[in-house]
Amino acid sequence: MSKYKRAAVGGTFDILHIGHKHLLGNSFQISEEVVIGVTSDNFVNKLNKTVFNNYDARTNNIRDFIDSTFPNSKYDVYKLDDYFGPASFLENIDVIVLTSENSHRLDSLNNTRQSNGLKPLHGEIIELINAKDGLPISTTRIKKGIIDSNGNSLI
Repeated sequence: MSKYKRAAVGGTFDILHIGHKHLLGNSFQISEEVVIGVTSDNFVNKLNKTVFNNYDARTNNIRDFIDSTFPNSKYDVYKLDDYFGPASFLENIDVIVLTSENSHRLDSLNNTRQSNGLKPLHGEIIELINAKDGLPISTTRIKKGIIDSNGNSLI
């Protein structure tokens, strides 16, 4: 039996790497259903990020991964135009899954939920996965050719 009924998790998920898979995997392990927020192309631009894949490609990659790794799992994908998306307005979410890198946003999210008349969410903090070089796996490091999507060194 899962610890929670419905979890929320979010990210840009530009190049789906082992760290993303760990984050999503933990979300499915602790919850019966997962709400996945994927950063919209507009929000990517507002954050001054550059992505290889557009929103549709990133969303399709996530769906393919989930459908092959967690068959029969219940999930929804939402477009994120801000940091919190559905986690700020959906009543039936119990927990938000965050990385240690973005856990500082939990208080802000819960303030937004409370101003919307919703109960605060518990935060499950997932540590970042390190590459073979001991530094965190990130899309930025993959794009720079330092590591591959499994954390292997390329230089």
